[in-house]
Amino acid sequence: MQHFGRLTLKHWKMVVAPLVGALAACGGGESPDGAAVTGQQLAAAPAAGQQAGATPGTLYVDCSSGSNGNGNGSGNVKASPATLGTPAHPVDDLATLNRIVLTPGTHVRFKRGTTCYGSFSPAAGSTGAAGAPIVVDAYGDPKAPRPVIAAGCTDAATDPDQSLTEQHKTASGFSGYYSLCKSDNPTVNRAAIYLYNTQYWDIRSLELTNDATTPGGRLGLYVRLEDYGTGSHYHVDDVYVHHVRGYLQDVAGNTVGSYKTTGGMLFEVTRDNEVVGTKEKPTGFDDIAVENSEIYNVDAVALSTRSAWMCRVGGAPCGDYPPYKGNPAYLTNPATQAASEYLPMTRVVLRNNLIHNVGGDGIIVRTATAPVVEANHLYDIWMRAPGNSAGAWAINTDDALFRYNEVNGVRLQNNIEAGDGMAFDADLGTRNTRVTANFSHDNDGGLMLFCGCGSDGLGHVAQETGAIVDNNLSLNDKRRIISAAGSADSVVRDNVVITRTPGLVTPIVENLSYANAFQVTGNRFYNASDSGAIFRTKNPQGSYANIVWSGNAYFGYAADPEFAGPNYRHGAEPDTVQPFAGQNVDAAAGAWFAASGFDRNRYRAPRVH
Repeated sequence: MQHFGRLTLKHWKMVVAPLVGALAACGGGESPDGAAVTGQQLAAAPAAGQQAGATPGTLYVDCSSGSNGNGNGSGNVKASPATLGTPAHPVDDLATLNRIVLTPGTHVRFKRGTTCYGSFSPAAGSTGAAGAPIVVDAYGDPKAPRPVIAAGCTDAATDPDQSLTEQHKTASGFSGYYSLCKSDNPTVNRAAIYLYNTQYWDIRSLELTNDATTPGGRLGLYVRLEDYGTGSHYHVDDVYVHHVRGYLQDVAGNTVGSYKTTGGMLFEVTRDNEVVGTKEKPTGFDDIAVENSEIYNVDAVALSTRSAWMCRVGGAPCGDYPPYKGNPAYLTNPATQAASEYLPMTRVVLRNNLIHNVGGDGIIVRTATAPVVEANHLYDIWMRAPGNSAGAWAINTDDALFRYNEVNGVRLQNNIEAGDGMAFDADLGTRNTRVTANFSHDNDGGLMLFCGCGSDGLGHVAQETGAIVDNNLSLNDKRRIISAAGSADSVVRDNVVITRTPGLVTPIVENLSYANAFQVTGNRFYNASDSGAIFRTKNPQGSYANIVWSGNAYFGYAADPEFAGPNYRHGAEPDTVQPFAGQNVDAAAGAWFAASGFDRNRYRAPRVH
């Protein structure tokens, strides 16, 4: 039997029922099964003894005020239905909060300095509206720490300055996940906040964890739509996600479809319930904004979007997602119309976020039109996953813009995938990606990957095409600058590339495989070793024939015979080749910082709300 404070659920409904009728005109009412009550049904109506500040539309949550705040559904035993959620009688556990149907304009405010254990998973039917989003925020002493929702271990060490976790980080190569758990949670919660088939949400000023001693299907924030249509307005501001123990690879026994659906924040459209012979409603996101947030020590992906409505000719592999995954006959059946099932997300903005100590990828934008990824700082990426990863990248996406980002410390595990470990990547099925005015430095892989290196699942190459990589600064990136694994009609222009580490050759292009067609024009390449290389061929089937070099300035590359070789295809403008000696690379870098706009627009630590 469920309990709600000292009242059984049966008695609770007897008490609440009269209030339901009284508030019906305000949109109140029980859920069909009677288990959930409407958002401000509990605290919207002023009641005797209600303290000032408990305005209609606000629910206060203080998980330190109940028996233990561990999400066991104890409820606030001193509160009447009309006063529960007021400052005097706050909701004191997540189980109670999750039974309340939140209505447009509701503010859910968690008390600073407290921790709620479990998952905030709003009741079905909880949704905001245009102009009246549901707002999840903090209240209390502004000097107190953010309120925490801890979905994982039930007891954990604290690490407010990250020093404890950082002590266990290796300086290079593989660096294992560090857990703060003292007592594990036997239940694997999918996310600290899990929003399903809902829209119009503002989430800010919270701390989310989902820690554990073993990997599992975990996230900090998970927003999921299925068979829903278009969901709008998901704004995340000043949220700190850390210590999320997700998966690092796809293995038997995983409870989620892909290890890349675990980690920090994920906005995902699924078709998990669609079966052969049926068709769910085309579904997608509009207006995602993640800003001023931090994601730290998570596995496997820090921040990403994903959609099962992603099939198109030349796009990413359709067979990666249900209902097509593992069902090739369904994928190729003309009646399914798979080739036209592309519904990209719109108005996606990922701005001014700090992302570091990540097992796999930093930022992935999938299946979107014109997303903006700007002013983020990503470092210590690809620390653990035994699968290829990069800093910030797009796949199956059109017109993505990456600008004013700083990416450094992306690691490279040559024994797994020597072609990755890059700051940026225009991947399978991307069209017209723009990577501009970014600062890439000290990455084990390099600056940029072009990857048209697979199939769309419909019998065509998933080609990368039309990317522009311009006006970036690459400083001491290591294995190569450009990783070429399939590109068409792309341009690398007006970049400044400085390799000042003695003895570091760092070829400009490493050709991995597939056909590559792009222009390299107007760039300045500096190599302090005076033995800089133009090419490195990793796979002999890769082709340089359609890479055109024009108007570039090379300092420290004079010894490379490739300038006169058959692989170097000269363009319309002559190149210049000079020794490195006498070059002021500090001045060159400083001029780039001043002229590119990077200094004015780079990541800034946000004001704490």
